[in-house]
Amino acid sequence: MQSRAWALLVALQAPAAGCEPKRDAASVVAAPEAPAADPFADDARPLPRYHSKRLALTLPLPRAPRGRGWRIDDHTRPELVATLDGARTRVTAAVFHTDDVVGRAQCESMARARGIVPAGDLRTLEDEVSVTQGSFDTRVWVSIEPGDAPGRTLAGHVVAFGGYLRKCFAFVFSTEVAGVAEEGLLSSRLAFARARILGGMRLDVFDAPPRPQPDHETKEDR
Repeated sequence: MQSRAWALLVALQAPAAGCEPKRDAASVVAAPEAPAADPFADDARPLPRYHSKRLALTLPLPRAPRGRGWRIDDHTRPELVATLDGARTRVTAAVFHTDDVVGRAQCESMARARGIVPAGDLRTLEDEVSVTQGSFDTRVWVSIEPGDAPGRTLAGHVVAFGGYLRKCFAFVFSTEVAGVAEEGLLSSRLAFARARILGGMRLDVFDAPPRPQPDHETKEDR
């Protein structure tokens, strides 16, 4: 699934070997706190799921760290936006209904016209066409924004556009890490989003009422 460029992103340089510096016997160095587990660390547990009645879709989201739940805006704009500030991550999902039969190209044009797609100097890691949601002609595009300048964050995106009959969907996962030192973290988040968030997103079947679900964050996310 991953391109060669993505494989290069995943690879991290091993720290150079060297002698440990001598320490003053009188000095005391506090042990660093263990970093909090990344919410996008993959595990076998099913993800909590948010169902939007308005858009007729179900979006899986990873469990947020305690006290840092997802903020979900499903009312103030045409698309749904879920934000996890502590991880500098945002997930956007949109559904469009059209007058004409559409495919992925028409749906991508509509998403870009609505300003949903990230812009800037993007470097493609993966770009493929497949059938998703059972019948949607879909383009999946994974990219990064290089963060070569000192102090500049490194951003990555998983974007998908799908069309079937007179219906489009758009999906955008965007996340940031603290520069090239966290390339591995960025890569793992993109892989997680590609496989488990986009891969687990479901659109309600045409003309079929959704199964009753609470239209709010799951207990694990609060």
